[in-house]
Amino acid sequence: MREKAEAGARFFITQPVFSLDPLDRVLAVANELGVPLFAGIWPLASYRNAEFMRNEVPGVVVPDEIMRRMEAASTREEQYACGIAIARETVAELRGRVAGVQVSAPFGRVESVFAVFENQ
Repeated sequence: MREKAEAGARFFITQPVFSLDPLDRVLAVANELGVPLFAGIWPLASYRNAEFMRNEVPGVVVPDEIMRRMEAASTREEQYACGIAIARETVAELRGRVAGVQVSAPFGRVESVFAVFENQ
């Protein structure tokens, strides 16, 4: 991060955040460098999507509790709703800690992004 800041980076965007523990280390470095940090948010679309993020995407930490919640949702619709709820909770936890969030649209489902901010 230091190298990127010295090269002129004006902000950083993280990988998808599902746990604040790893984010705290990155946030400390960004604060030390005086560079704003935006947290990546990925509304999980399904349990299978959660497994993929956990096992196949380097640097992404999906905690056991989130895996249990996604697995407990029995239908695809329930899993989608659970993923949106988790994303909303994460955004709420991040409020005031980061410069902002960047919410991805998993599998091109742009409505997921809007759903995360609905009634917020």
